[in-house]
Amino acid sequence: MKKTIIYIVLILAIPIFLQAQYQGGVGRGDVMVTKLNNVITNKVNENNTLPASFSLYQNFPNPFNPSTKISYDIPKNSFVKLVVLDILGREVETLVNDVQIAGRYETTFDGSQIPSGIYFARLKAGSYEHIIKMIMLK
Repeated sequence: MKKTIIYIVLILAIPIFLQAQYQGGVGRGDVMVTKLNNVITNKVNENNTLPASFSLYQNFPNPFNPSTKISYDIPKNSFVKLVVLDILGREVETLVNDVQIAGRYETTFDGSQIPSGIYFARLKAGSYEHIIKMIMLK
């Protein structure tokens, strides 16, 4: 009985530990995680399956002005770092730097404060690392 209560308390406390607010979707198992300055959405597929492998998808739209969406899959709980780099490899902005649960995520990069040019989004999660090329046109 005590173990059951402890498990329930831990499950209910997960959003507090992640410093996020969870909101139920429209009956499809959607979960929205709201961070301080970026909105990151974790969506479980219609048939409630998790991704089979790590993936970083091409941003959309590309070219973009001033914002673009970046999606990626995490098949298991991992520490995730998603950063935007300029053409010289300097970090422009860190979009994600946190432990995330398995699922598909989407975040928005706002490039309104950067000049036109070629940028890269680099995802590191576990031993996975992938880079995509993005074009900012003003």
